Amino acid sequence: MILTSDPDFWRAQLGRPVLERLGVAPAEVLAYVASVNASQQINQQGSQQGVQQSDPALAASPEAVVLAADFLADVQNAMAEMPPSLLKLLARPLLGVYFARGLGSSALTDVVMAPDGQQLGVVCLMDTDAFLHRAANDWATWKEYTPFLPQDQYRIDVIIETPDNDNRKNAIQFILLHEFGHVLNANSEYLPDWWIGSKRFKSTEEYSYLSLAWQIAMSGDVIPLLRNDFPQRKHLRFYTGEQLPGELIPEIYQDLQKTSFPTLYAATNVYDDFADGFASYVHEVIQQRPFEICIRQGEQTIMELRDYWSGPKAKARASVFAEMFAGA
Repeated sequence: MILTSDPDFWRAQLGRPVLERLGVAPAEVLAYVASVNASQQINQQGSQQGVQQSDPALAASPEAVVLAADFLADVQNAMAEMPPSLLKLLARPLLGVYFARGLGSSALTDVVMAPDGQQLGVVCLMDTDAFLHRAANDWATWKEYTPFLPQDQYRIDVIIETPDNDNRKNAIQFILLHEFGHVLNANSEYLPDWWIGSKRFKSTEEYSYLSLAWQIAMSGDVIPLLRNDFPQRKHLRFYTGEQLPGELIPEIYQDLQKTSFPTLYAATNVYDDFADGFASYVHEVIQQRPFEICIRQGEQTIMELRDYWSGPKAKARASVFAEMFAGA
């Protein structure tokens, strides 16, 4: 949660068209990210016995970025080409998309609160360095590798665009879809609000998306239902943190296919389950674009993951998202 000292700035953003809510990350937002990264670095150092160095991505200090004209055009086009119903849903909660480098991930999203406790809306930050030189399939493949240590035995290839559409703009669009999933689950009945603390969570059954694959434990922690858990799930860390041996890639994707999660990223926590499920639903079902993961050992394909949304495991999630768009 970002506590702002200038609520009028954020209120002014809500008065602008959604496609114009873009800009350089404000200083108070960067200061908030820096404090979160520092806290995560301390926690990581305390939990990784025998590790001599903390993750450099967490130690990095975020800084504002003024976008080059071609990058800004890609962002604007990525948003403009989203479904009109989605832009309508974003009109009230989205304070804007802002740009920086050194975030520690491709993007992040959080709520902005006024000093009097009024929630003003939700802001998204994007790390431009993650996209400067990556087209869609290259970015998606890079992201999918981030939980694993480098190795030569197995290869992951991710396809989220056809060759004609494999460009930077569509890489940006997919990550924005993920972040907009976070925007739309804030203040909803889908999930508990992440900023209120587990002591204020309601019961599992009162959250329509959470109860599909997760439960609220007696401790207040949100944990997967038994049928959606697997041995290495809790050790998955995308972008930053301790990585798993690459030799576990086939085992982990085999285990993933036994669950109802739409992606490996979705298996990490309930909020990314919603956001990555939302992104892939819009991408595949509404926009009719590909999402395929191929695991290879040498030149041999040993596993393919595709067509999640046409299968029975997707039915309940698809119903949630279809109802969301039906009300737009």
